[in-house]
Amino acid sequence: MSNDVPDEQTARELANTYADSECVGQLGDITDIEEYDTEWLVEFETHTLSDTYTHHVQITKSVGNVLSHDRSSRFD
Repeated sequence: MSNDVPDEQTARELANTYADSECVGQLGDITDIEEYDTEWLVEFETHTLSDTYTHHVQITKSVGNVLSHDRSSRFD
């Protein structure tokens, strides 16, 4: 099995790239990174003029694809 996302730093960089291209607002802090057998789960915040949103992305270790993305809403 390939290991294209072998460490936390690479997972962090992929999450940053994903956030820059797919999320509204300015990227804030990455608040949590968890490693599992075949994936990384990365939690980060984005900021708009009026709100802060928490995002969770699931990234495969073998290819670095984002499998899922969920974002908190201001109504949470």
